[in-house]
Amino acid sequence: YAAKVQNSVGEALRRNPRTREAVLNERVRIWPDSAGRIARAKLADSTGDAALDSAITAALTGVPLPEPPPPDMPVPIVLRLSARRP
Repeated sequence: YAAKVQNSVGEALRRNPRTREAVLNERVRIWPDSAGRIARAKLADSTGDAALDSAITAALTGVPLPEPPPPDMPVPIVLRLSARRP
């Protein structure tokens, strides 16, 4: 399930013009709802750019996941965001 979530998160960040070109190496916590959407996202630490921090959390909030989380899935889900410029 975590790999599916990671793919959805990566896709959402690549679709967003502000986050698409960002260089990242951050951890993000996400809280999926029972319907399988990201209800909340929060960076573990700031990127150092408040506008980018906001863009990341906005890009992730509301993203549909491939399926609802398993009932025993611990939340929040912690993922590592790693991206460099193409």
